[in-house]
Amino acid sequence: MKYLKLFTIIITIIFLSTSVASAISIQQKTKSKKITERASLDTADVDKNADILYPLCSYPAIVERGKNFTIKFKVDGFDKVFACISTAYEPIVDEIELKINDVRKTGIFWSIKASIPSDTPTELYNLTLFFEKNKTLYSLNEPRAVDVVNNFTQSFSFVHVTDFHIGDPRGAKENLRETIGWEAAKKAVEEINLLHPDFVIISGDLVFGYLNSYDYKECYKILQLFDVPTFLCPGNHDGQIVFGKDGFDLWRKYFGLLNYSFNYGTYHFIAVNSYCWPSYQRTPMLFPTFNWGGYIDDKEIKWVENDLKNNENATLTFMFLHHNPIWETRDDSVFKIKSEYHNRKKLLSLIEKYGVDMVLSGHVHYDNVTIINGTIYITTTTTASDHRKDAYWGYRLINIKNGAILSYNYREPKYSIPSYHINYTFKNSYTAIVENNLIKDINVLIKFLVPSGFYNVKNGKVLMERKKNGLSEVYVLANVKKESKLEISLN
Repeated sequence: MKYLKLFTIIITIIFLSTSVASAISIQQKTKSKKITERASLDTADVDKNADILYPLCSYPAIVERGKNFTIKFKVDGFDKVFACISTAYEPIVDEIELKINDVRKTGIFWSIKASIPSDTPTELYNLTLFFEKNKTLYSLNEPRAVDVVNNFTQSFSFVHVTDFHIGDPRGAKENLRETIGWEAAKKAVEEINLLHPDFVIISGDLVFGYLNSYDYKECYKILQLFDVPTFLCPGNHDGQIVFGKDGFDLWRKYFGLLNYSFNYGTYHFIAVNSYCWPSYQRTPMLFPTFNWGGYIDDKEIKWVENDLKNNENATLTFMFLHHNPIWETRDDSVFKIKSEYHNRKKLLSLIEKYGVDMVLSGHVHYDNVTIINGTIYITTTTTASDHRKDAYWGYRLINIKNGAILSYNYREPKYSIPSYHINYTFKNSYTAIVENNLIKDINVLIKFLVPSGFYNVKNGKVLMERKKNGLSEVYVLANVKKESKLEISLN
């Protein structure tokens, strides 16, 4: 059996190394009408050191229509700056120029306040910054960086995903075919898009990390398949140092910050890096790193304390990190060194002191729910790697209603939603069939691309319609009963 598993892993690595990822354009450039009219300007690539710092596809801005938000970037200099958002990977592309209200500079770092027009469709958008300098036009682009909403409400939902493990051959032990080409991860994205939560939180181990640059590149592409905002924090595999290349440097390149916080209306979310080990502890010895357990350094624990203190008045507070702080990780080391989860007890005391309502984590590849002093500690199973105990591949839907946590288990007492239980197909441009093999009813969002016109909907309701060049993209919400199929059609 041992040799069979080894053979399976070797075959999987061969398949994975030769599979060709789908081409995804992640740098879609757009120009608003006003900028396009500047035909006399030359165009050039922006300086290689220039970059958008916020918002990012891994740390997006969620903004109400008609409201302002801050854009942070670094660039050597410019005469004028413009900002534009464009629909992210939709067949009908809306291009919307933002009004710039304020421009501020600190060294090579800049911030501007931009306002979302009040008639902007609610959707996830790419962000493009244009810089005019010496009659030359430069641009910076960030995909899926701005999510426009009607307003923040006291009822919303989000999905918790963890342990994507792009590049990990161990999923072959569960299903070889669905491991090739990262199909299990892509299937989870497809299903989550159907459920269409307000946003997604991914709590670490996005990559396997032993092919380092390749794993990060492929993971970045797959994340662009989400049509809802995604917020990320790193895990131990993300921070490995392989052949002298620090995984956290790649994280900063592709995803940005290792820790941060954000608000969804009056709800506060804090992303913590629980793998702050010194560099020598993050370096693999042959295959495993010296340590893969939790470690939060003193600087970060102080940052966590200040953040929680400054947001005590939030309606609810959520923390997400890779290593669950209720469990010690002393045995997570290559020689069983018994290295403790540094600052774990300090973090637990802060969680209790400031009344954190929910803590979301991964790492162990199985589901768990533990409630301590009113805080719900949730661990969600892996999306695509090997799983343990009674787990399976899956993700977790969390519902908030009227300012309270309504639900977080697909099946009691702890289980997440299993992947490969929701499917959809289009019979034609006007008819879609959704198959729900779960034991619970679900709400799904289906997008139809049809010629412009007036349509009635069978088995659903229209949420929004976007029109351009004789075409309409019709967004339809439908409820699909448990263990059933539903045909949704326009007529």
